[in-house]
Amino acid sequence: MRIQNILKFALALLFGMGTMTIAWPITGAGSQQLNLGAGGAFPTTINNLSKYAGPGPTVGARYLYGIDDYFGVGLQADYYTFASKDTPLDSPAGGQLDATFQDSAATLEILGRYTLIPEARLVPYLHSGVGLAYFRQKVDGTPLPGSAWSDTNTTEPRDIQDVRSLGVAFSFGVGVETNITDRLVMGLESAWHVFGVSRSTYGTGTLDVPTVLLRLGWRFGRSEPLQAGP
Repeated sequence: MRIQNILKFALALLFGMGTMTIAWPITGAGSQQLNLGAGGAFPTTINNLSKYAGPGPTVGARYLYGIDDYFGVGLQADYYTFASKDTPLDSPAGGQLDATFQDSAATLEILGRYTLIPEARLVPYLHSGVGLAYFRQKVDGTPLPGSAWSDTNTTEPRDIQDVRSLGVAFSFGVGVETNITDRLVMGLESAWHVFGVSRSTYGTGTLDVPTVLLRLGWRFGRSEPLQAGP
């Protein structure tokens, strides 16, 4: 609920800024932008990731180079930390464990962006990326009442799994942004991320995670203002 309230406030602020600012080109031949993003990542029921991980924060950085007023290319890197979840598991020695899953991920992607209306005060755009995904899952376990570790007959918490996977990353999404000044850019963005993971380790080849981020950036290079549309 707190993340939703922050995003509502950010959206209201973004639209407020869009009604007050001059229309400067956010993309264009030679235009460059470096921005930072922060927001939330939301595991889905696809491939059961939400069974083991809850919503958590994500942060990232992006560099974008404008080819023309509509197309841009660049790089982006993101890091995801998911809320831990407790899930009962059957112990190999019999009985049950209270297992705590702690998942995290990082991606590095080549990015493409298409700006729909470059002269607008609030600039809508589409973006997509492909690259590498690193995913880690750490699991701690504690025997439930009536169960114990078979080797010591005790019930202390133990690390029962710490696995990592490197695979392909893919993302696509939409966003809207506006210039606060002739250099400072603010935007709100939603994306769908797919992490490639080891099927033998996780029982699936991909994990799907939608995100919503607020982005704040600095643009440099081309700086002449465009005429705002009606």
